[in-house]
Amino acid sequence: MEQQKAPKRRYITGFDGLRALAVLGVIGFHLWPDRIVGGWLGVPLFFILSGYLITDLLIQEYEQTGHIKVISFWVRRLKRLMPALFTMLLLTSVVIFWYFKPLLYNLRAIISTNLIYIYNFWAIKHGGSYFDQWNHPSPFTHLWSLSIEGQFYLLWPIIVLILMKLKFSRRKIGGGLMLGAAISAILMAILYSSTNLNRVYYGTDTRMFAVLLGTALAFVWPSNRFKLVIKPTVKRSLDLIGWVGLLIVALAIFTLNGQWAFTYYGGMFLITLIMVVLVAITAHPASAFSKILNQSFLRYLGTRSYSIYLYQLPVFVLYSHWIHRPVQLVDIVIELVWVLVLAEISYRYIEKVFKSSRFWHNIPTNGGPQIYAAGLLFLIVSGTHALMLPQTGQQPPKTKLEHRLTKNQQQLKQANRKAQQAEKQANRPVKVEPALLDQYAINEQQYQKLQNLPISAVGDSLLLNAGPNLQKVMPQMTVDAQIGRQVTDVINIIKTLKEQNNLADQVLITSGTNGTVSKDQIKQVMEIVGKHRTVYWVNDFAERNWVAGNNQNLLQVASRHSNLKIVNWDVTAKQHMEWLGRDQVHPNPTGSVEYTKTILRSILKTGKNQ
Repeated sequence: MEQQKAPKRRYITGFDGLRALAVLGVIGFHLWPDRIVGGWLGVPLFFILSGYLITDLLIQEYEQTGHIKVISFWVRRLKRLMPALFTMLLLTSVVIFWYFKPLLYNLRAIISTNLIYIYNFWAIKHGGSYFDQWNHPSPFTHLWSLSIEGQFYLLWPIIVLILMKLKFSRRKIGGGLMLGAAISAILMAILYSSTNLNRVYYGTDTRMFAVLLGTALAFVWPSNRFKLVIKPTVKRSLDLIGWVGLLIVALAIFTLNGQWAFTYYGGMFLITLIMVVLVAITAHPASAFSKILNQSFLRYLGTRSYSIYLYQLPVFVLYSHWIHRPVQLVDIVIELVWVLVLAEISYRYIEKVFKSSRFWHNIPTNGGPQIYAAGLLFLIVSGTHALMLPQTGQQPPKTKLEHRLTKNQQQLKQANRKAQQAEKQANRPVKVEPALLDQYAINEQQYQKLQNLPISAVGDSLLLNAGPNLQKVMPQMTVDAQIGRQVTDVINIIKTLKEQNNLADQVLITSGTNGTVSKDQIKQVMEIVGKHRTVYWVNDFAERNWVAGNNQNLLQVASRHSNLKIVNWDVTAKQHMEWLGRDQVHPNPTGSVEYTKTILRSILKTGKNQ
C-alpha cells in the first residue's frame, strides 16, 4: 500500500515580517536597553509563532494521515535547529579560547545544557540576570529561550496526538490551553521576586503561557480553513485591529521595563495576548496587513531570524570585551555588520544545507565537502580543547573588587547593629578622632553633627563599596546595599522601612548604575518618603547608555521637590578618573574616600541651609 503523504502546507506570508520585528526588538534591547526597554518582548512573539505553526502543522498531519509521526517530527526539528546552534556554540567557544579566556568559566556547563535544551534550568540557579549584563556579561544568556522551545518540541507532538485521539472538540482543546496559559501567568505573579528575576524570567512553567496561547490559536484559528475572499468590511476590520495591535506592541517595546513588578503581575501576559491577536490577523490570507509585513527587507530578516538571534549577543559581548571602551555608534554599525555576515553564512551553509533529508547533497561539489570537513574539524578540535580546560567547569574567580564588597557586606551587618544602639544615645558628645577629620576634610563641629545623624542608606554596589567609610563618620547610618540592585528594589525597601517605622529623616540612595531610573520611579520614592524627610540621591557615573538619562531625570524631579538633593558624583568622577577601579565604575580605595567626602559635603551643605 502506498504511504499517504500530507500535502504541503500554505506558507503564511507575513510571519517572516513578525519574526523580523521580534529579532529587531531583541537586538534593540541588547544595544540600547535604556531606550528600547521592552525589546525582550520579541521572545514571547517567537514563542507564539512557534506554538501556532508547530500545532497547526501537527493538526494538519493528523487530519490528513490519521497519525502523527512523532520521531520524524523530532528528527526534522533537530536538523532544523541543532546544526546552527552547535556551530555557534563551537565557534564562540573557539573565539573565547583564543582571545577572551576570562569568559571560559562555566563554559562546559553552558555548552552541555544548551545541547540538551535545559540551559534555562541551569541559568535559574547559576546564570546572571537577563537585565544585568554589565557585572558578568555572557554571550550565551539569550539561549534560555531555545531551551524552552526544545522542551516544547519534545513533549508537544505526543500531547497533540493524545488530544486528537481522544476526539475533543477544537474549541474545548483551545479553551483548555488558554486555561493552562492563564495558570502559567498566575505562577509568574506568585513566584515573582524583585530581588531575583531569574526564576520567573527563565522558568519553563512561568514563560510557557506565550507558547500555549500560540497552540490555542492553532486549534481555533487553523491556517487551512480561511476564506481567500472576505467581505470588505471584515477585511478593513482585520487590518484596523492589526494596526492597532502593532501600535500597542511597538509602544510596549519602548516602554515595558522588564524589571517592573507590573510586568510580572500581568503586564507581560497582557501584551502577549495582544501579540496573539497580531499573529491571528497576520495568518489570514485575505489580510492586507499580512501583505505589508511581507516586504522584502522584513522577509530577508525573518528567514534568517534564527541565525541572527543566535549570533547577535555573542557578537555584542565579545566585541565590547575586545575594544575595552564604551561602545559608540560606529561600533554598533560594525557589530550589526558582523551579525548579518555570520547569520548569512549560517543560513546559507548550515541551516539550508541540513534542512534537507539528504543534506549531504546540498553541499557544493567544488571543494565543498573538503571545506566543510576542514572547518568542522577545526571547530571540534579547538572547541574540545577549550572545553577541556579546568576553568570551563568552574565559577569565575572573584576580583579584588568582589572580595572587597564581600568583606564590606560583613562589616555593614555589624555596623548596622551598632547604628541601632547608637540612635538611643543620640545628641551626646562624641570623642573626636583627628585622623577622621583629616581623612574626610571636616571640622569638629561637623564631625559632632555627622556622628549624631540618623540616616537610612539604600543602594547598589557603589553604596556597598563606600558603606564602611560612611559609617565611620556617621555611625547612626544603617546601610542596605546589594550588588546589581535595581531602583525597583530600592523602592520596595524604602517602602518597607517606612511601614516598619525604621526610615530615618535623612535618606541616602545610590541607584541607577545597573539600569534605568525613570522620573516616575523617582517620584514614587519621593511620595513614599514624604515632604518631611530629606533624600540625598547620588547621581551616576558609568559609561553605560542609560546613565545620562538617569541623571537628567533626577535633575527634573529635583526641580519640583525641594527635599530631593542630588549628590553630584558624576562631575567629580569625570574630573578624577584615577579614583576609579578597573571597571571605571566603582571607586578604588582612594576614590571610595572621595566618594564619601562628596556625600558628606552634600549632607553638611543641606544642614547648613536648613
